[in-house]
Amino acid sequence: MKMLSSELAVGNRTMKNRTVMAPIKTAYGVLTGEVTDRHLRFFERRNRYVGAIIPEPFYLHSSLRELPVQIGIHHDDMIPGLKKLSDAIHEHGALAVAHLNHPGRMANPRIPGNRLLSASARACPSAMKEPEEMSISDIEESQELFEKAALRAREAGYDCIELQFGHGYLVAQFLSEHVNERTDDYGGTWGNRMRYGIEVLERVKKAVDLPVIVRFSADEMTPDGLGLEDMVKLAVMLEDKGADALHVSSGSICETPPWYFQHMAVPKGKTWEFAAHIKENVSIPVITVGQINEKDDPEPVLRKGMADAVAIGRALIADPDFVGKILGDVADPVRPCAACLEGCIGGVRSGKGLMCVINPEVGLEDKEILPAEAIKNVAVVGGGPAGMEAALVLNQRVHKVTLYEKNSLGGLLNLSYLTPRKGSLKKIRDYLIQQTEEKITIVRKEPDPRELADTFDVVILATGSHPKIPAIPGMEQWHWAEILKEKNMPGNQKGVIVGGGFIGAEIAEILARHGNDVTIIKKTREIAPAMEPMSRNFLLKALKELNIPVITDSDVVNVEGNAVRIRTGSEERVLEDIDFVVYTKGMVPERSLKDLLEGKTDVYTIGDCNEIGKAIDAIHSGFECALSI
Repeated sequence: MKMLSSELAVGNRTMKNRTVMAPIKTAYGVLTGEVTDRHLRFFERRNRYVGAIIPEPFYLHSSLRELPVQIGIHHDDMIPGLKKLSDAIHEHGALAVAHLNHPGRMANPRIPGNRLLSASARACPSAMKEPEEMSISDIEESQELFEKAALRAREAGYDCIELQFGHGYLVAQFLSEHVNERTDDYGGTWGNRMRYGIEVLERVKKAVDLPVIVRFSADEMTPDGLGLEDMVKLAVMLEDKGADALHVSSGSICETPPWYFQHMAVPKGKTWEFAAHIKENVSIPVITVGQINEKDDPEPVLRKGMADAVAIGRALIADPDFVGKILGDVADPVRPCAACLEGCIGGVRSGKGLMCVINPEVGLEDKEILPAEAIKNVAVVGGGPAGMEAALVLNQRVHKVTLYEKNSLGGLLNLSYLTPRKGSLKKIRDYLIQQTEEKITIVRKEPDPRELADTFDVVILATGSHPKIPAIPGMEQWHWAEILKEKNMPGNQKGVIVGGGFIGAEIAEILARHGNDVTIIKKTREIAPAMEPMSRNFLLKALKELNIPVITDSDVVNVEGNAVRIRTGSEERVLEDIDFVVYTKGMVPERSLKDLLEGKTDVYTIGDCNEIGKAIDAIHSGFECALSI
């Protein structure tokens, strides 16, 4: 029997297995903080196999929000909605855990009425808005907020309380000697800096007879942050003061967000090692988290004694049946999470709500994929991400589907995972290819337009895009992202990258790592402005460390042999001895078949063929098109 499937006692409650859905902000709410139907549908889709669900952090006061549409537990009026949510979680026997968090200085300063408070008036370096130093009355009021929230959670049917002591939020701000500069009983010594959090725990334990889990970062992964040695001391103290379980994470929302969000560039398994060290020093259950996103991840963590349970976040976004597939209750392959943050964090930041690159159903759980009323014969032309997704959903709807792809399946996904720190994107590519090859009839040739019009009821064009042809005098030979393929990769040569979007900048980095001397020419000032922010920060840091020159506000005038002439304002200069040029200034939709088919059959365009975008845009457009047919 798998350890994962065994029960686990947490205080006076028992989890049916050793999996927990970690708290993830959804942005599915409303400005008044109530639970919405969208919340309910999201968690109902994920409640079947997990042992416990921790919904998104509940805010304690309307002035302490991280998101304008976060779920609130700040008023008794919230209890009915919170009860609906706990009922939805309980449907198949999962425990409902109320996660209570005071963000302190990390409250969102852009939300009207928010108040930034902290142990001291010291701003987060990435936020730069100075908080108020909390008075003793502020401290007492904030502790009372935790207590009242726990009472509401109990009334709303929650089985456990989770207190956020980590990730750079208020309790961690009190713990940190680099944030907490107080000279009273809440500052100075480690014992004094622990006092605020310990008092929160004691008040909650006294108020409710529910198990209390404490979540904290075992290491904030920054030189001035909280480290493992101190957090072991905290863990021992928490157990002594009545904590029923510890939820061990890493990173800080302030200084080290890639660790907090477990970005794909962060080493997988490091947080599990931290949890193992904590577990060696306590006897209460320890939960670990962090990129537990493949079928073979959880069981070894438990077998090796690194933790007593695993918390799974984004893998349950990508695949709601992830735990069921690990336990053997669901036979299908896991739909993989690449830890790219493009849809989950990107969707929340954009205001669209939680999304997922590989799972377009996220946030749309009320839209079932049902058999079509009229079965049609459909051709999908193009086997990139948009085409494969469309074909798979059409197949699920029982349409007859034929996919035409003269080259390899995968489209631009075949190049995307070759760029720095994006190797995990290969999992998305491989999954889509495996599913398509297994379920879809594939024709490996360029389709004849007349055959398409005569044979099929519907034709979906997923023919992608091609690079813009540069209008630069003298530039007869040039590369695009295909230069990243092993057979095309130069070494120890001198090159120019024309275009400083994320494609050009990532190509520059990998070329430099292969020993090439490259220079980026950028028409505007910002490098890779449209890139996911954490990925962009990694990229900018790499460009700086590799000392790659970036010439902004400039453009290429012409190419003369091995010389590239560029213009910056009214000045011109020449870069000599250039061996190759990479041109990355945009893409053009490939729609040559559209004009030949319109009026002869129903034609749809999806992915880059319709509008240039990212992988998430392509996959989602394929999904939406297939649902409409």
